[in-house]
Amino acid sequence: MIRNYRHSWSGIVGVILLIGSLSFQLEGCIKKKPILIGFSAQLTGRQAELGVQERNGVQLAIETINEAGGVAGHKIELLVRDDLGVPEKAKEADQELIKAGVHAIIGHATSAQAVAGLEVTNPAKVIMLSPTVSSPKLSGLDDYFFRVYPSFKDSAQAFAEYTYRREGVTRLAVIYDNDNAAYAKTYSTAFAEKFQSIGGKIADEVSFSSKAQPDFTSLLLKLRRSKANGLLIIASDVDTALITQRSRLMNWEIRRYSSAWAQTETLIKNGGQAVEGLKIEQAYAVSSQSRGFLDFQTRYQARFGQAPSFGAAFGYEAALVLAAALEKTGGKAEGLRQALTGIRDFRGLMDTFSFDRFGDVERPFYLSTIRGGKFIILQKMTLNGAGGK
Repeated sequence: MIRNYRHSWSGIVGVILLIGSLSFQLEGCIKKKPILIGFSAQLTGRQAELGVQERNGVQLAIETINEAGGVAGHKIELLVRDDLGVPEKAKEADQELIKAGVHAIIGHATSAQAVAGLEVTNPAKVIMLSPTVSSPKLSGLDDYFFRVYPSFKDSAQAFAEYTYRREGVTRLAVIYDNDNAAYAKTYSTAFAEKFQSIGGKIADEVSFSSKAQPDFTSLLLKLRRSKANGLLIIASDVDTALITQRSRLMNWEIRRYSSAWAQTETLIKNGGQAVEGLKIEQAYAVSSQSRGFLDFQTRYQARFGQAPSFGAAFGYEAALVLAAALEKTGGKAEGLRQALTGIRDFRGLMDTFSFDRFGDVERPFYLSTIRGGKFIILQKMTLNGAGGK
């Protein structure tokens, strides 16, 4: 009897251990380690609106993905860093995220910070996927940089054509933020080259440092003396609003134009009547009626209590396409670059897009204006034609 009892107890222990082992394995399957994704952009300071909107868009996408079961059975965990709009801080933020073990970094919001961050992410072979960086200086490079927003090379030139041929601007004054020269100076050059090639003249150009909070009145007085009949502003939402307000207070009656960098609700809120009629080129179809875009707008408004800007929409898309690539790799960082370049006709919020072998995309771009305190799409733009409906 004693021997049988011992044998029985041994069997029970074996069953308990087996059940425990299976339970542990099952728990491991259910509670897989989360996939760490980094996000880095300017989240504080005068020019933080774009970065905040991008972060919100990414966060909403990740919440949606996790509610649907995650990626390859893993939930996604977002690690957020503030690059403060400073190149050196962008490097530090990316280094922190890489050290934390992220599979990829979504960011940065502006070109200067992206260029700096790539000095860290490229050597580490970590994907940087930007929602809004559009400088053509980052096009055609065999590196780890991807973006869902297209290069402004063609759109800036189409904007120049429109300004000259359709608006009748023959003498253009330009003011841009040199703190983001990788974007602003490059945009100014692309626009000016096209504008001058078709008969226009750059009457004068001035730059400023947004961090120094310059006296825009003196800069605008200098530009006014050039007798330009058009003003191109290449700056953040806050600075574009200030520049348009100052020009209006000076009673400088001139046609005003802006690059996509300024297109946020902060521009309208801070600019008021001064920004009414401002023309803007962008790849953001703000009046799109696609079901996905309308659903995104509703959910974003409910989640964050405000309407999304282009940064939020492209941040959302960046997170979705990254998740699609991670699904291909089984949730692993290995092979992520190849998975992204293999994505074709991805269904975004407004249209489809594909990555080329350099991580660039081609997407439609539009001409919009501010009317009645709202952004209104005027037309789709094309190079060598200045647009069409």
